[in-house]
Amino acid sequence: MAGRRILYSAVLAGALLFQITNENYLARFLLALCIALPLLSLAMSLPGMVRCRVILSARPAELERGEKGCWAVEVDTFAGLPLSRLTMRLTVHNRLTLEHKSRRLKLTGVARRRPVELPAPTAHCGVLELRIDRVRVCDYLGLFAWRLPPPAPAALVCRPVPAAAEAPTLPEGRGVRPAGLGSGRRGLGEDYELREYRPGDPMRAVHWKLSSKWDELIVRERSQDDTLLPLLTLDLCGQPEELDRLLDKLLGLSDAFLRGQQLHAVLWLDRAQEPQLYPIWDTREQEVCLLALLSGEAPLKKPGCRLDDHPELIPGGAVFRIHITPEGGDGHG
Repeated sequence: MAGRRILYSAVLAGALLFQITNENYLARFLLALCIALPLLSLAMSLPGMVRCRVILSARPAELERGEKGCWAVEVDTFAGLPLSRLTMRLTVHNRLTLEHKSRRLKLTGVARRRPVELPAPTAHCGVLELRIDRVRVCDYLGLFAWRLPPPAPAALVCRPVPAAAEAPTLPEGRGVRPAGLGSGRRGLGEDYELREYRPGDPMRAVHWKLSSKWDELIVRERSQDDTLLPLLTLDLCGQPEELDRLLDKLLGLSDAFLRGQQLHAVLWLDRAQEPQLYPIWDTREQEVCLLALLSGEAPLKKPGCRLDDHPELIPGGAVFRIHITPEGGDGHG
């Protein structure tokens, strides 16, 4: 746009100089034309510039890692009016690996609902999010610009590829207690008992709403009956390639348990070191758990991200724990 404005300024200065040195009808006509042309261009372009909208979508909305996917950028113009040029900045962010990449996109000769497809980076697992900002549309001469509101972001779920796995045989007397599966899915369950605060209790266990009401610290303590077995645990941190292998192993083992109609649960620590526990008894609950994993932020290496550093978070009793690593899974009694 700066180049077009410089060129127009040069043409206008030439027309003005021609008018000064030649006082005739042609000189006056050229000067008037140079002044009126940008205004006419703006008047003709303004309805389409002000009322056009950019729409983002993912095609498809969900796929497995490595499959081909794309983003669709569509422009909805007012009454089918064509647009001269749109410029925008695109940013793709992977919520799991925290990778992001930005680029600029320029569209010229835009017609109504013209779709532009851009390849999506599906090399690693995660929820990919495409955002667009700095959207500007120009008039026909490219001298004026109108900034448009950014469109709603589009999300694409890049799932892991389940690894081949067989469900291990559970030791006798160890299995899932169905009564415990009605508990919450984010945290260590909603079946808890209330008691007074004791020195050494973690502050995250404090029930702040009740504490403020009763003027004393009240702690939520998980009920001993809320034991979910077998328990699949993982440390959600590492390089993107390690996370891919980790989630492949987890999904493969979870699929094996579902094929055998075996209830199980998945436990990990999020970026804030808060425990996330998801019981799984059908494919729908598995999808919920997988989406929570792919939407989280996995640090490369962070002290305290390993579950073994927080033994108090592992349920005691008759727990059959399988700790998933990028190399495989190890069972623990």
